[in-house]
Amino acid sequence: MIEIDARHQPYEVSDLDGGTLLGFMAENRVVELKMVRSKLRLAYQWAIMHPPSPDKPKAVVGDETLFPTDCEQAISGDGTPDVALFAVEELAASGAISRAAGFALVADALDLVHRLPNLWAKVEALEMPGWNARRVALLTRKLSYAAARWFDDHLAATGLSGWPTIEKWLAMAIAKFHPELVKDPTTPRGKADWGVWLHHPHAGHEEGAGGIAGTSELQAVGDSLDLTRFMDLLSVEAETMRRLGDTDDVNQRRAKAIGRLTDDTEQPTLTYTTLTTTDSATHGDSSSTDSTGIGTGGAGSASSAVAAAGGEPVLGNPVLGKPGVGVKPGRLATTPGPFGRRRGLRVMAHVNLADLFALGLDPHELGLDGDGIVSTDRLGQILTTQLRDWLTRHGSLATITPVVDLNRTDAVDRHDPPEWMDTLVRLRDPHCVYPNCERSSWDADLDHIDPYLPLGEGGPPGQTRPENLAPLCRRHHLMKTHGKWRYRRTRDGTYIWTSQHGRTWLVTPQGTHDTSQPG
Repeated sequence: MIEIDARHQPYEVSDLDGGTLLGFMAENRVVELKMVRSKLRLAYQWAIMHPPSPDKPKAVVGDETLFPTDCEQAISGDGTPDVALFAVEELAASGAISRAAGFALVADALDLVHRLPNLWAKVEALEMPGWNARRVALLTRKLSYAAARWFDDHLAATGLSGWPTIEKWLAMAIAKFHPELVKDPTTPRGKADWGVWLHHPHAGHEEGAGGIAGTSELQAVGDSLDLTRFMDLLSVEAETMRRLGDTDDVNQRRAKAIGRLTDDTEQPTLTYTTLTTTDSATHGDSSSTDSTGIGTGGAGSASSAVAAAGGEPVLGNPVLGKPGVGVKPGRLATTPGPFGRRRGLRVMAHVNLADLFALGLDPHELGLDGDGIVSTDRLGQILTTQLRDWLTRHGSLATITPVVDLNRTDAVDRHDPPEWMDTLVRLRDPHCVYPNCERSSWDADLDHIDPYLPLGEGGPPGQTRPENLAPLCRRHHLMKTHGKWRYRRTRDGTYIWTSQHGRTWLVTPQGTHDTSQPG
């Protein structure tokens, strides 16, 4: 393996002795520090070269999101210069980084130079890694200009730059200048913290969480009683599954219970009998019996059983502390899901032809028992065994759609494409075709590459056709429309983009290539 040293001289790695190898490691450390410093210098210079103007408003935090919002907060901290809308995109494309990473780089550079000059001086002198300084810039971004400068001055006075020292002076700056940001750790979360968040481990989703495709993460913060009742409902369903023979542990069964409770198909469940007796000392030994279904029979039935037990799941055992209330096991039954039959998430799975040979048979005979890979439009790459499991549990909802002919070239004389054309374009281009963007095409707009002109205004016929359509996420659609970028689709299905500065990129199914001529 041939490497090049800092003096641009080649050397063979396998020929190095221990001392020389360690010397190159130390040398490379300095090279890394210089490279990060250079990126920050270039990002800062680019930012001040592109101030807002009457025809180019300033970039704001709302622009950073996948779908622009109305948040008008500046992208960097208080006291830094503004940057023109769409300026960051070209910088990001040239650096082969995402738009979000480009925004972060520019914001960090502005904050370091204008709000944290002492820290920036350490980066310039290679006394502090640029990546550490960028983390400090992010942590101090919400502070006022005065608070940031106070923090920077007092941190510099210590002569230290380790994280314990940084965290100490950051906490003091927040307490001194922004006491409203100091939250009592003993204060419980309030309604302002409520929300439900779903994270899919899907390559190309900027909100993706780590994990195996086919396994996602759901987080909820809400009313204590509502969440407790929901957890009780999952526990009841998990116990039902155990009694039906499920051998997974309780947490795995609770996770699977979510699927059972939202399933639209009929499933096996257990019916219990709730026994309510009066106090014999007052009313004698009379008793009454009421049958209540617990399981996937519906949220209402399960909730009534839980309520009868004072909030505790009732599963065939007398409820301690509640004399006269109890349940006994009943019969095995089949009940429909609680939400009806027409609900469900639409997921398109692209399966190898060999796996589709027996589509009309039982799901277990689909040839999906191996460890092949199936591509889905929303949930990433999954194993064929996972698809088989989904079909087994939700097979009555599966719809086999005709294969779309990707070579179809029909045109229509209207702006919006028909459904077949919409599907064709999204299948043909699985993500936004802007350089380095991997946003799913199913979450993108369909853009007319040559802008659409209504027929009544002189537009030619046949403008809406597959070869004149491409998926662009909302942000890049707006940038193409208003940011003076242009692109075209080639005969081989790749895309050539040209920025307002004449730089070009080739976007292919395998990735993005910067095709600009050096210099």
